[in-house]
Amino acid sequence: MIVQKFGGSSVGTAEGIGRVVDLVRRQLDRRPLVVVSAMAKTTRHLLAAAEAAAAGRLDVARDGAARLRAFHEREAGGVVQGGRLDAVFAARFAALDAALIAIAGAGALDPRAADLVASFGELLSSAILAEALDQAGIDAACLDCRQVLVTDDLHTRANPDYAATAERLGAAVPPLLAAGRVPVVGGYVGATAAGVTTTLGYEGSDFSAAIFGAALGAEEVQLWTDVDGILTADPALVPRARPVAALTFAEALELACSGSKKPHPGTLGPASRRNVPIRVLNSRHPEAPGTRIGARPEGAAPAVRSIARRRHDHLLYAMPARCAEPATASINGFFPAVYARCERLRPALMVLGATEAGVSLALDRAGRLAEVRALFADAEAEVGAVAGRTVVSIISEDLATSPELAAHVLATAAEWEPRLVLAGTAAPCVRFLVGDRDASAAVAAIHERLFPDA
Repeated sequence: MIVQKFGGSSVGTAEGIGRVVDLVRRQLDRRPLVVVSAMAKTTRHLLAAAEAAAAGRLDVARDGAARLRAFHEREAGGVVQGGRLDAVFAARFAALDAALIAIAGAGALDPRAADLVASFGELLSSAILAEALDQAGIDAACLDCRQVLVTDDLHTRANPDYAATAERLGAAVPPLLAAGRVPVVGGYVGATAAGVTTTLGYEGSDFSAAIFGAALGAEEVQLWTDVDGILTADPALVPRARPVAALTFAEALELACSGSKKPHPGTLGPASRRNVPIRVLNSRHPEAPGTRIGARPEGAAPAVRSIARRRHDHLLYAMPARCAEPATASINGFFPAVYARCERLRPALMVLGATEAGVSLALDRAGRLAEVRALFADAEAEVGAVAGRTVVSIISEDLATSPELAAHVLATAAEWEPRLVLAGTAAPCVRFLVGDRDASAAVAAIHERLFPDA
């Protein structure tokens, strides 16, 4: 079996939903489980309504909910006829209204309430897609994501309970596949063991798809987006950027942590542990081969895979707090302790380089600076912070095994004082710092030098 995940841009209109139905039909012989995000920008609008309710503007919140209902009914009406979704819309929007009233009464939007409101996007889109598949002659079954994805209670960025989720999926999905049905489930949303609604955080639908694929031993997980795969650079900065044919799990994780929009960092953990390949594809251009993430292809020549950039609020410097001789820090366990803590805070915290004096890091979420300081205090490290800059990363596992490639990349970026980072990172990379205003030009120049035939 396979997992097909479709993002909000793929199901944002009736036309898009029609394309998704066709993409599912093409691979029925591979027994797909379909994971779907909320329709385009729905989550953003839901949370805006919740914030309005918390601010005492319940009328504004209800207006927003009414607009969302009209949008979903209009687009669903293009692919589902006969009032087959009337009961679903009535129940979901009544529940949403009750949630908004409760938030207005509390006068605050706490993380638990935010998760509840945000969940309606995936609950709606999965119901719409399942009905659209049925109407197109494909026997589909809509699963409630809250019944199959079990998480802890860390609201807005919950962690999955892999064992409990695998048990529930094993009970729900294989019988449907055996009966020739297509299970459809919302991504991003789950629930605690007690049934309290949670979400996995930004781009959590990708994460859901990987969790499901790993739990079910899928042949592959397909992430259908609106681009032809993972590119050699951000196309907004480099219009000539081209798709990368293949990435290892480590390279993809490094890209995600270094600023790439795809894939979600959490996606790669469950997939790599079970060695389930991930393929990033374009729902508007399905003939494109996309990007395959998995084991390293045999015989691949050493090459740079991609360039990423990330703006940061703080640059950090972690130094041994009570080590008289900094050069002995690695012997005393300082560097391994720092790298372990970076792993716990990934992707917010990223290693830039290390010297005998300490480790330089980048934190892109200023609100977590206190958390970083507390965590590193436990490792007997002092943390200093300065104003942020943009970090540019040039990524390839081959940088660790090909001295020629490493020398070429370092020479290419020489004017920006690049550093080769081999430890404390998912995959080897070359990083350099640049001012925010110069970042776009720097990325474009590096790309032109490293990919002259693009």
